[in-house]
Amino acid sequence: MSYSCRVVLVDDHAVVRAGIKLLIELTERYDVVGEASGEAAVERVDALKPDLVVMDIRIPGMDGVTATRRITARNPDVRVLVLTAYDDPEYVEAAIEAGAMGCLSKRRARSDLVGALDMVAAGRMTFPAHVVGLLSKARNASQGLAGGWDSLSERERDVLYLTATGYTADEIARRIHLAPKTVANYRVSLKSKLGVQSRVDLMRVVVESGHLADMLKTAGIGPKNP
Repeated sequence: MSYSCRVVLVDDHAVVRAGIKLLIELTERYDVVGEASGEAAVERVDALKPDLVVMDIRIPGMDGVTATRRITARNPDVRVLVLTAYDDPEYVEAAIEAGAMGCLSKRRARSDLVGALDMVAAGRMTFPAHVVGLLSKARNASQGLAGGWDSLSERERDVLYLTATGYTADEIARRIHLAPKTVANYRVSLKSKLGVQSRVDLMRVVVESGHLADMLKTAGIGPKNP
């Protein structure tokens, strides 16, 4: 049997991991290649080099946000989906800043986990619509950023938002009606102005600047992911 994505599960409870593993492997598209709890999560991901990580936000010894930040810093190609029992925007916002590509309530895991994995595997951010609504209310004032946020044009911000949420240069070009080469030039300009190198860095810039709601709106995240 051929699997398209390799997954590591991070949760402190073996019974929970077993249930999530069953849901994932029933798809026959994902292979759970490892499991971990607590501080072992980062080392486990380092060793196994999976495509995806399903991360509990509350793990002993090291919280899921810290683990996500370390995993994405050391393995920038690994995509993380965070599971949380909390709808607090601060938890979700912290997960995004740490490099997570999506969040999913544990209460919705049985019905929505596979769809969320499909989105993250495709390089797209994904969040339940009600969480996006909470995030939109949580921050609505720009804090500014040393390094050039205020110097960004409207087009540069659109390219930043779409790049951070996983769109390719060609997809961005089609979405905002620009030539792919122009999008590539904008990306170079953004990295220079903001002093960043990776997509994860761009997500952190957006969160720190107070423009998370704008990014989600531009990328169309929320209502399409109930």
